[in-house]
Amino acid sequence: MKSAARLACLLAGLILGAGIPVIAPAPALPVAQAGFRPYLNARFGYRIDYPADFIPQGESDNGDGQVFLGQDGAELRVWGGYNIFQATPASALQEELRRSRENQRQVTYQAVGRDFFVVSGYEDFGQRIFYLKTVVRPSLQAGFEFVYPASRRERYDRDVEAIARSLRLADP
Repeated sequence: MKSAARLACLLAGLILGAGIPVIAPAPALPVAQAGFRPYLNARFGYRIDYPADFIPQGESDNGDGQVFLGQDGAELRVWGGYNIFQATPASALQEELRRSRENQRQVTYQAVGRDFFVVSGYEDFGQRIFYLKTVVRPSLQAGFEFVYPASRRERYDRDVEAIARSLRLADP
C-alpha cells in the first residue's frame, strides 16, 4: 500500500510539473576549426587543433603528446608536462632562447605573456621555419612546435596562427 501511495505522489508530481528530474546534456567535445582536427590530451588536460591533412604518429608511450607529419616535410609536435622547476613564462622563454642558440636557430620573433611564451625563426640556414608556443602554469605546461619548409610559408604561416589560437590548457 505504501508503494502505491508513493507511486501516486510521484505521478501527481510529474503531471503537475513538479519534481521532474532534469538531466543535463553532456558537455560538447570541442570542435576544431575548418580544415583542422582536434587533439585532446587526457594526461595533462590540453587540446590543440592540427591540420586535417597531417598524419598523427600515435600518442607517446608516456601519454604526454604526439607528433603529426605533413606530406611535404612539415612537422607538428605537441606536448604537456609538469612544471617541476616552477618556471614562469619569462624564465621558460630564456631557457628556450638558450636552447635555440645551442641548436643554431636564428630567432626572429619572441614574445612573453601572462601565461605563455612564443619563439619563432629559422633553422637549417633559412631552409625551415620554426614556431614554438608554450602555455606555462604553476603546476603544468603544454606547448607545440611547428617546423615547416620556408618554401611553404604562405600556407603554413596561416596554419600556425590557427594552431596557436587553438592551444588550451584546462583550467586549474
